[in-house]
Amino acid sequence: DEINTEFVLEDGKYICGAEVEKMSKSKYNVVNPDDVVSRFGADTLRMYEMFLGPLTDAKPWNTNGITGVYNFLRKYWRLFHTEKGDFQVSDAEPTKDELKALHKLIKKVADDVENLSLNTSVSAFMVCVNELSALKCNKQAVLGELTVVLSSFAPHIAEETWHLLGNAGSVTRAPYPAYNASYLVEDSFEYPVSINGKVRAKMTFAADTAPAEIESSVLASEAVQKWLEGKQPKKIIVVPKRIVNVVL
Repeated sequence: DEINTEFVLEDGKYICGAEVEKMSKSKYNVVNPDDVVSRFGADTLRMYEMFLGPLTDAKPWNTNGITGVYNFLRKYWRLFHTEKGDFQVSDAEPTKDELKALHKLIKKVADDVENLSLNTSVSAFMVCVNELSALKCNKQAVLGELTVVLSSFAPHIAEETWHLLGNAGSVTRAPYPAYNASYLVEDSFEYPVSINGKVRAKMTFAADTAPAEIESSVLASEAVQKWLEGKQPKKIIVVPKRIVNVVL
């Protein structure tokens, strides 16, 4: 029937169109999840489906981004292991930065689950694991609670790491970690210093530093003085925990 058919051209070029339709056996367009699971694992498939977007939205099936979730789970696994692949965690007390990264995640995931915004939870997991990796965190106190939070999203790898940490019973029986807002309170803040609308320097002050003290410190800074070129500022505006604006 198609022997005499021909391509439709536009300005001499063949235009390839795309069509999105619902998966259906009658349309012969069903994707077998076993193929994805055998290559990337069930946890990757599970989290990738959440990552595609809000549950209420229809989403085209596209596996181009699945490696991002797969790499995230590998990075999570590496938190528990040395570069040689040996399991190694520490009983040391977590640092403030480590607790901050963890408790941001605890709060975010709890809120997202209430709102069924699972896609943004997956993003939050990625941010948290990246932060902990940068901090070279292998503290058992942090990784244990991280594993409990992850268990609803990636149950298989979470169960594995839960037992590696020496816990008895299933991670699904562990209570959800309690959120502690005090870990998110900033002790200091880095102020960008803008001179005539352009950021010329950055200075760090304690979170409770008075604006007048910030102003005097900025004016005394060598990094700022070189841009003033001996001129007296007409106005200095200190926006607490935001920015310092110097107008010449």
